[in-house]
Amino acid sequence: MDSKIALKYPMHSQPKIVFVPYLIFCSYLVSLVGAFTTVELLHRRVSGSGWRSWVQLAGCAISFGGVAIWCMHFVGNRAIILGDGEAEIQLYYSSTFTTISFILPVVVLFLGFVVADRFYKGNKRAITRFCSLLVCSICAGASIVEMHYVGNYGTSDFNLLLSWPHIFGAAVIAVGASLLSFGLFFHWSGHWMNNIWRRILVACFLALAVSGMHWTAAAGTKYEITGYHQESGRERNTTLIIALSLSLTSCVVVFLLGFLKQRHQKMLRDRAQQFVLAVVTFDAEGRLLVSQGGLLPSQTITRQFHQKTFDDEFNTSHPVFQWIFRVSRNWSGIVDLVPSMRDHLQATGYLQTYSPVIGSGSRTSFGSENDSGYSTTFKELFCVTASEIAKSLDTGLQNLGSLYEGVLTTGTLSTRTIFKDTHGNKMSVAADVATSQKDIEAGIVNPILLGKGQMLVLTKKVDIGEANRLQNLGYRFANMEQVGEHLARSLQVSREDLEVLVGRLYAFSQREPSIPASGTYLASFLIQPSPGMRGLDVIVPRDTPDRLPMVKLSDGELNSREAKLLATFDGRRLDDCLARTSRLSGSITEDTVFLESFRNKILDLLQHSPEAELHRAVFSSHKLAIAHGFNGQKEMKQATVFAFCGIKEIYNQSLQSHTLKTIPMSFFQTYMRSYPGCPDHAILAHKNHKEFSTLIRTTSNPKPGRSSKLPRTPGSRHSNRWPHKLQPPRSSSMEMIVRSDFDFEKGLVQLPTEAHGGHFWGGIMVTSEQKIVIDETKEDGGALEMCNMGVRTEAGVADAEQQTLADRLMSITTSFRDTHAGQAPPEDVHYGRR
Repeated sequence: MDSKIALKYPMHSQPKIVFVPYLIFCSYLVSLVGAFTTVELLHRRVSGSGWRSWVQLAGCAISFGGVAIWCMHFVGNRAIILGDGEAEIQLYYSSTFTTISFILPVVVLFLGFVVADRFYKGNKRAITRFCSLLVCSICAGASIVEMHYVGNYGTSDFNLLLSWPHIFGAAVIAVGASLLSFGLFFHWSGHWMNNIWRRILVACFLALAVSGMHWTAAAGTKYEITGYHQESGRERNTTLIIALSLSLTSCVVVFLLGFLKQRHQKMLRDRAQQFVLAVVTFDAEGRLLVSQGGLLPSQTITRQFHQKTFDDEFNTSHPVFQWIFRVSRNWSGIVDLVPSMRDHLQATGYLQTYSPVIGSGSRTSFGSENDSGYSTTFKELFCVTASEIAKSLDTGLQNLGSLYEGVLTTGTLSTRTIFKDTHGNKMSVAADVATSQKDIEAGIVNPILLGKGQMLVLTKKVDIGEANRLQNLGYRFANMEQVGEHLARSLQVSREDLEVLVGRLYAFSQREPSIPASGTYLASFLIQPSPGMRGLDVIVPRDTPDRLPMVKLSDGELNSREAKLLATFDGRRLDDCLARTSRLSGSITEDTVFLESFRNKILDLLQHSPEAELHRAVFSSHKLAIAHGFNGQKEMKQATVFAFCGIKEIYNQSLQSHTLKTIPMSFFQTYMRSYPGCPDHAILAHKNHKEFSTLIRTTSNPKPGRSSKLPRTPGSRHSNRWPHKLQPPRSSSMEMIVRSDFDFEKGLVQLPTEAHGGHFWGGIMVTSEQKIVIDETKEDGGALEMCNMGVRTEAGVADAEQQTLADRLMSITTSFRDTHAGQAPPEDVHYGRR
């Protein structure tokens, strides 16, 4: 050692301290890089108790504690020059304390992040949220302070003289700036306002907390010489190299996160032009379930829906949509076929890879196929996609929800905006979708409608327990004010349209089946040709499209006398019925009381359905069951209906009331086959097993040497798909029935234990035959006499769907149209005698 150094800086002396300005600025940049990386990782974290959440929180702790604090400390200490810069009296550090100073803040920060993630998000109590935020801020401030002094304590050849006021001030700066930073971050995240500029602001405050604490503490630190460094001083650069390497790694992470963000945004824009399945879940307060990024759980079904003709549309009148509508109301009839559907799609190349729930997925567009094969493949894609979303929600397919009564259009806003200049000329400029609704230099904005994408929505409402379970998985419930703008941008629709849509979805999730269980009703059945003569539409209430406009005529069944009275109005127009019931005799009898009630109910029906065509509609005295399929089951109550039937002219498409709307006749029939307890659910499940089992059987065989996932062929001696408990004895009669009737399905379909009538596809049907005799010679229009013909039984499997209320009313309407066209109404009849 040079003796001049010992003479210039004797033992226990305090050399002067000089700070290098540009290194101070560089240390702040290093802290800013680490802080921004931490904020980005926190922004993309997955809440909950899974391993992925723990790993992400650990990454946040390492980026903040290891880069923003540790690296900043050692880069910043290089800005401290003691004396005149002699190497023998500069700051050198012990490797042991340097390692401890890296580990200690990471551990403390990890605990603070866990507390904030566990107790802040989703907690309704303000005091709990504030306490968790305070604990996180204290942990952050403590990690900054302790890292600084533990790292400085490892300096060799110096004794540190500390100033308590500076220590207290540095701690206040660290905790206060951390509290401000994390408070802003969690507040903006909770309201989905955490855009890139707000996250940069949070990172700046965090870097200020680290740098402010460091330099406040450094200003109150004196260095007392206790020795002189004997080596060359090159080892001093080792810590600096490690710090710079970690800082560069953090920069790479930031750029990678930015690249993934851009890729994700492009994926959302592309998905808005595809055929997508989304799940819309509401909690008890009407809030919407979204992911951490404020998006709906969704996945691409296929990139493009193949249309057979130019004017073919996938809407509520499409048979595939109606099939999905029915299946979503009885998932148990299809859930056991989903694994085989996935194998079939992978074997045929339509399903190539697994797609994450928020990704666009790997779905092949359809080519030119025959109609049946195309429809079946799309059904399989829908079921597999729904199964994958259910898996991401950690629930069964049966709990996913019901299909909304419409196909939603996405991608309706272009990234270009049309506006008019001062001379009135139209010009096109590039603009972001989010800002396409704003004025561009006082121009008039008109978004371009494209409508390339379509979306199917499964929706439901969950209770508090299910909502908490979903939140523990990392999902969140939010109001439209919080996520509306982000959702509208991802779907490429206007904010106003999205709010209207969410309101309809919420009303749909609260709707209960409106088919009454008992009573006698008076209904309006009006049909009209759809635009373009593509079928028939039926007029239904807007709020309850699964039923006709109807009013209750009686709380129970009509007696035989009341039924005979209504039979006298059969074939008469509504105005004629009103005219006849208005001319009743003065005496009050049971007949007049009933007819007066009948008249009042007709007037009430006109209020529910104020259509001019209803006045010319023809009354049918046929008593029809609203819910079909329960004949012979005395324990099931039956609601019956009498209807006025009519057909509107094609040139009159407008409706007189905003409470009414038209839906395709085929979709109304689908409603009639989808109510809870309908026996058509089991029949549809039977048909699905028959349809998809043939596809599963024709799937390409696996390669030799590999175990096959496909069920064995019917020719196999034993079947793997039959559960052991369901295998019947070989000599039993049950086995003979299955072999004779369903030999082509043996080994291909696993029969569930639950059944309608004892068998999943049917069973023993018990029906009661009655003979109706009408005596037309009597003056009152014919008396109806019913003769019981006894009870008969049929053993077999029911695979034919019965006629719905819509089918029967349609038959009655067409018969009236043919028979009573131009027929004069019969003479008026006065009622008054008992």
